[in-house]
Amino acid sequence: LGIPSTSAEDAAVAKNLGISFTEVIETLPNGLEKVINSAEITGMTRQEALKAVTQQAKRRGLGGDLTSDKLRDWLISRQRYWGTPIPVVHCPACGTLPVPYRDLPVLLPSVATFTGKGASPLESAPEWVNCACPRCKAAARREVDTMDTFVDSAWYYLRYTDPHNTDRPFNSDLADYWMPVDLYIGGKEHAVMHLFYARFFSHFCHDLKMTKHKEPFHKLLVQGLIKNQTFRLASTGQCLKREEVDLTGTEPVHLKTGEKLQVTWEKMSKSKHNGIEPEELVKEYGIDTLRLYLLFAAPPEQDILWDTKTDAMPGVQRWQTRLWALVTKLLEERTSGTLPSPELLSKKEKAEARKIWEQKNLVISEVKKHLQKYFTKDHLFNAAISRLMSLTNVLHQASRPLILHSREFEDALAALCIMVAPMAPHIASEMWKGLAHVQNKLCPHHHWDVDVLQQSWPKVDPEYLQPAEVVEMSVLINNKACGKVPVPQRAARNFEEVHELVLQSELGVKHLQGRTIKKAFLSPRTALINFLVQE
Repeated sequence: LGIPSTSAEDAAVAKNLGISFTEVIETLPNGLEKVINSAEITGMTRQEALKAVTQQAKRRGLGGDLTSDKLRDWLISRQRYWGTPIPVVHCPACGTLPVPYRDLPVLLPSVATFTGKGASPLESAPEWVNCACPRCKAAARREVDTMDTFVDSAWYYLRYTDPHNTDRPFNSDLADYWMPVDLYIGGKEHAVMHLFYARFFSHFCHDLKMTKHKEPFHKLLVQGLIKNQTFRLASTGQCLKREEVDLTGTEPVHLKTGEKLQVTWEKMSKSKHNGIEPEELVKEYGIDTLRLYLLFAAPPEQDILWDTKTDAMPGVQRWQTRLWALVTKLLEERTSGTLPSPELLSKKEKAEARKIWEQKNLVISEVKKHLQKYFTKDHLFNAAISRLMSLTNVLHQASRPLILHSREFEDALAALCIMVAPMAPHIASEMWKGLAHVQNKLCPHHHWDVDVLQQSWPKVDPEYLQPAEVVEMSVLINNKACGKVPVPQRAARNFEEVHELVLQSELGVKHLQGRTIKKAFLSPRTALINFLVQE
């Protein structure tokens, strides 16, 4: 339907073809559009006219419900031989009849050749088309139109809950147990095509009381692309293979002619010669390294510009090396001939062990939150990996006595290994095997005799969740950090008490005694006090 009053394109077509038309929209001085020359809706705004026309259509039983022109309804118009057959028989005497239940499903015939002629490819299979009427047994014809393949494929998520059922599409109890799907990963092009049909079937089954859940998918993740460089000849637009490009200079040029090239980051494809062979990368880096790189380089909904020489790949490789080194250190210390004994740790080393314990619990709580959040909401796996890297760094700073005698180090390393496992199962499994061979273990609560993937997920220690009795108060002097002072939790928000405790501490005696304090500020949000002193 062309409406030249509302469409410049329609007006241009009418003008070129010499078609006369009546203006139906008038723009008022205030910018509002009013309907004219339109019978009973004349004088209304466009919005008012739309409501009036739809209400009139509803009263007459002609429709009136708004639909979207962006839906891709291929149900019948997209005829394919391999489409879903319509179980209907046309009889001259009895009319249109459904195929009896006992004869379902209707199976497609073998079609040897496709001529491209006729309304349907199935017309060329007369032995299939011609059949007996299920009611009068006279000669009849099958319906040769097919429905689109989505009728077969768009309810797979329900079939997956009960894939071996030969009596019905699925068992409702099983579907209700497993559905809805927690996370659907797919491109945005699915939103107006596959996802529409998938939701159509889910709503249909729900209306028939076959399922408890109306919506099939809890969340959609539209993943980003891994893009690579495309090299084009500016003169012809031809895409070159990488081996045809000279990359030794400041700018890439054609190896044969020396012509400068246009370089763009684009979706990988064979036609652009910018694809990467996954098997070669796995052979070079290993599957765990490659997977960690993809997870760490960017959030999954963002594009990745493929360049293994950037910080992400070397950073992941260094992290794996450090993980391996931690297990090696523990093995070496526990096979040194000295039995581990936590009582032998000095006061300083016990404080160091306490920091490892706190960092372990912090990372467990954050990663648990991240995994719940990242797997079901934002999917920021790169942030989860970053937290695990921070725990790795803390463990790498541990002294040799601490590695030998501390159960905190052993437990934190085991927890780190378990949390790495979902994203890098191979190296985590090897690390766990190494930990299992550690002698004189101090942490018996882990199941050392089974693989890392069979371990219970680390839990935050109950003590960590309790309010701290002592707070480490950061002390600043003239806005410069100079250390921390332990302060009782009950006094941490009392300015006078904190002020006095800091002055009496070893740090206060060293840095503040004998100096003129002009003012002091206690932070209302963090454990921090700042002294402004006269220089």
